[in-house]
Amino acid sequence: MKFSHAMWVASAFSALSAVLTASTRPDPQKNNATPKSAAYPAPRWPSYLKKPKSVEEILPHARDLVRNKAGFGGNSPGLGLGLLQPGEEVMIVTDTTAEDFVVEALLKALAERGVQAHIVPNYTLVGVSKEDAEQIRLKTEIRSAEEGFMEAKYYWTERVFAHPEVPKEWLKQKNPDLYSSLYPSRDEMTPELLSEWKKLSNESVGAAIRDYLQKNSKIKGVYWGHPGGAFYARTMSPLESKYLGRCSFTNSWEVVSQVSSFPADLWQLIEKKAIAVVTPDVDKVEVTDPEGTNVTWDVSEEMAKRWVRGIYWRGHLLMYPDSATGQYGQDFDNYPKNFPEWIDRSPSAKANGVIAGTNGSGGFWPRMEIHLKDGKITEVKGGGRYGDVIREFQNYPHINDTTYPHYDHPGYWNLWEVALGTNPKYFRNPTDFYGGGTAGVYCLTYERYRSGAFHWGLGNELGHAPGSLGTPKKWKEFAEKLNLPDGHDFHIQNYFITYKVHLRTSGKWVTIVDRGHLASLDDSDVRTLAAKYGDPDKLLAEDWIPDIPGINVAGSYKEYARDPWKYANGRMQKILAGDFRFEALQK
Repeated sequence: MKFSHAMWVASAFSALSAVLTASTRPDPQKNNATPKSAAYPAPRWPSYLKKPKSVEEILPHARDLVRNKAGFGGNSPGLGLGLLQPGEEVMIVTDTTAEDFVVEALLKALAERGVQAHIVPNYTLVGVSKEDAEQIRLKTEIRSAEEGFMEAKYYWTERVFAHPEVPKEWLKQKNPDLYSSLYPSRDEMTPELLSEWKKLSNESVGAAIRDYLQKNSKIKGVYWGHPGGAFYARTMSPLESKYLGRCSFTNSWEVVSQVSSFPADLWQLIEKKAIAVVTPDVDKVEVTDPEGTNVTWDVSEEMAKRWVRGIYWRGHLLMYPDSATGQYGQDFDNYPKNFPEWIDRSPSAKANGVIAGTNGSGGFWPRMEIHLKDGKITEVKGGGRYGDVIREFQNYPHINDTTYPHYDHPGYWNLWEVALGTNPKYFRNPTDFYGGGTAGVYCLTYERYRSGAFHWGLGNELGHAPGSLGTPKKWKEFAEKLNLPDGHDFHIQNYFITYKVHLRTSGKWVTIVDRGHLASLDDSDVRTLAAKYGDPDKLLAEDWIPDIPGINVAGSYKEYARDPWKYANGRMQKILAGDFRFEALQK
């Protein structure tokens, strides 16, 4: 990067714990007592949130949003609407989940700044009716976080395979009962509706956006897509530079949250301090969590250099070398521009240990463990039907003996993604929790951008091919030819991670995240900047922390982990009723 990580290491150390002493990680299966107050942060919810019902109610928040230079919705790129200048035009591509009064408020707030917005729904761009688009959405996205296992269908088999009918038929023959649970009759589509769905693919919509921009050359760029989705820009090739960020700001919960007003320069400094700790001097990483996650990997100096080049995605830092490679990294100092050098994937990282949790981007499932050896999945325990899909597809034809392009070993089932959220104001969005579609396929994506939250993903994926910022065609063609997946999936989210790196020169451990708290929030420079906007304690506090029995509230983790949806749904119902007390719920 153009700024030197080394320049920031000294200042980062002043706020981060330089040396960690060994500690005993609690056994989540035995942890039934009330935790000590200092062990893990207490649960909380942003009780200031009140769902607006009119343009007048939401307009003040919309004004904050359109003046904010910070990207919104997580993932990169993400340029704030506040960067638009008077007299400029912008394209905003909505979908059927957009709330009309929110869009009206945004239009009014942008017009007050002298910015003209072209609001064009994705279905209109590709000639699909709104009614058909909504019907398709209901048949191709998770209905609520209760059905977390459906991520295996709605994203993986349906969107990661070029020919979904091939893995579907294979699964139907291997495990008819599992197939039936993933493909209920409610999701069946007529041939005509299937044809309309193809028109709504990212590739199809991206091409239509490109055509619209070419016909309207005055438009500066476009906001399009859901948080959690990746690589929207490359579908617009060669107009990737006109992609400005996600369109997640048409949901009222998100607009009234403090994310919409969180200062851009403060957010960027938080991220700068966090990634400053990952330098070519890092030679080992350890990651632990009270739900049972315990993963380590070694880092060579050459690997660390590649990792450093690709670590930065705004709001979604890439904390594992494989996530950060196989792409053109983003230049922090000239964001969202990419560095000119492609980052090789190999040699890849070799993580060892266990990833454990009770929910992913899609929703909840019984506790699952993913066992890793040298970066590859060796065993999957639990997870209900979600785990069943992985177990079945561990034996899918050629998925273990085929070497993907740019990999130094055969097989698909790798740890690919370890991503870190960086903004303390993100929260569990009630709309998506109940399948409202703001986050696209998923139900729990929005919350993973909260500072200190971690997001794991399994499989293989390539961001860019050498020589192009567009879709990696040879990679896609390789997977299509063998009927293999061309992207990752199967996410697990952890909220109380301790993530630390070891420095080869000094032999010291440095903590980047401590029990779910991003250490750079406590940096003296960060707090000084925050004080310019208000009380740093309030501004830098995490707005939302989930309650998990046996970890940060009284109760049995073992009982919670059998049916986490039941507990989480009970909590959300209380929150929506205005009850923000966080005593453990009765099972």
